[in-house]
Amino acid sequence: MSTTATSAAGGRRWRPALPAALRGRRARTGAVLVALVVLLGLLGPLLLPADPYQQGREALAGPSWSHPLGTDEVGRDLLARALYGVRIELLVCLLAVPAAAVLGTLLGLLGGVNRLLGEAVQRLFDLLLGFHGLLLGLAIALIVRPGLGSVVVTVVLSALPAFGRQARAALLAQLARDHVVAARVLGVPRARTLRRYVLPNVTDAATALLAVAMAHAAKIEGGLSVLGFGIQPPTPSLGTMINTGSKYLFLHPGYALAPVLLLGLLVFGLTLLADSFNREKLR
Repeated sequence: MSTTATSAAGGRRWRPALPAALRGRRARTGAVLVALVVLLGLLGPLLLPADPYQQGREALAGPSWSHPLGTDEVGRDLLARALYGVRIELLVCLLAVPAAAVLGTLLGLLGGVNRLLGEAVQRLFDLLLGFHGLLLGLAIALIVRPGLGSVVVTVVLSALPAFGRQARAALLAQLARDHVVAARVLGVPRARTLRRYVLPNVTDAATALLAVAMAHAAKIEGGLSVLGFGIQPPTPSLGTMINTGSKYLFLHPGYALAPVLLLGLLVFGLTLLADSFNREKLR
């Protein structure tokens, strides 16, 4: 494995898998795709003069110099709304996934502190895994109300079991290793053992899982918005644009195809990154 740890009983120093994973062609391609979508989302709205909320007289107009992708059913610029929608996707990914990673890892490591708490947490993970992400999102949207908050909560709860189980697996694997057993025999405190031997391995595993979870988060947001339970109009998101644009697919194909392309590039890039991290982690 690329993730290694050292011990006073003789081991190797831990080195993160992320730099090594980024050297591969697959990872570089994924990084370029993600960076491209991120730059479009961050810089595009600043460079475009059009307001994504400004309505106009030209409804469902075709591409022109003033509206490169045309306009929607109320005359709003589609390119401006698509690029602003990328920001919504990034907000969901960067807000919900790191929260799920931290919370899930802490819950997963509870088994190393208290066995009963660890078992209770595992049952919670089993319960959450019984729900598909979209079904969970529909239930949450019905309990609270559709919008950014319900999407973030859905992503957090959907990603929680993966991070928690991964942390627990890393904990159990490291506790069974010879150098960890030797450290315990020598009287090394449990907190130091966890910090020195378990957390480095969890860090690399969580890094690989972050890309997977972000790709899943983007799909959840898109799916919920397509169903009408995600980001609500007039706030532009890629999912809401796909939902509305599908009604005008033959009249104005660019309406739905542009957000589909941006969402596809983001998910594909994140998937390539996740695959590269997993390959490096297994070496």
